[in-house]
Amino acid sequence: MRFLSIVLCLFVYFPVFAQNQDSIPLSQAELEEALEQELIALKADVLPEFPGGSRNMAGWLNYNLNVPYFNLREDTLVKVYVDFTVEHTGFVTGVKLRRSSGFKQLDREVLLLFSRMPKWKPGALNGKPVDLNLTIPMNVQLGNSMRKPYNVPTPEVSRLPQYVGGGKALAYFIRKNLQYPKEAKSAGISGAVTVEFLILANGRVDNAATIGDAIGYGLEEEATRIVEKMPKWIPAELDGRKVPSKHQVIIRFELPKH
Repeated sequence: MRFLSIVLCLFVYFPVFAQNQDSIPLSQAELEEALEQELIALKADVLPEFPGGSRNMAGWLNYNLNVPYFNLREDTLVKVYVDFTVEHTGFVTGVKLRRSSGFKQLDREVLLLFSRMPKWKPGALNGKPVDLNLTIPMNVQLGNSMRKPYNVPTPEVSRLPQYVGGGKALAYFIRKNLQYPKEAKSAGISGAVTVEFLILANGRVDNAATIGDAIGYGLEEEATRIVEKMPKWIPAELDGRKVPSKHQVIIRFELPKH
């Protein structure tokens, strides 16, 4: 499973934090005390606020972060610390990583995500908007890409999940992204791989895994990669409410005919 866990606190970024980038994050009580001391030193009145508050920010980050596919055999939790400035205009600028995730593709997606952030309510000093540097710590869980999907019960839904554009669009996406494994091509191996996955309530594809007898030669890994790469679906609905559901696709590997 791939999910994003947002640590719901903001670090005001001062040299005291920069001196030890790999230290363990402060506890909530320590953070509040340090923050209060720094605000007193700056005589800052109000911190910047994401539209709707921290809960909305966590939801926005979770919904909009595009987690790249990684061929992993073990669950992996990575931490990312993102520095940025909320300007007096409310715009987010100066986005950079204070602590990398260790995955370059994920780092790029995180930076892109923060560069697309909506305008904040800016911080204030003596009642006037001011620029303020912040740091957001994030945990990103990268799941075992070959693990079976969670046993999530699928209720009798009012509306089944749909790929945007329908079956033809889905078939085109698969053809466009399929990369026939060299090992299978060299050995003359073809076949069909069934991939089962979850479509979350926000439409994101998650926890893809192959089912049935394995063919090998890299076909299962490639089929899983394609499904993990899929854009968001239109999720299933139950009584007008979006709900998670299971789905399956069959990806066929056919050698070119001579």
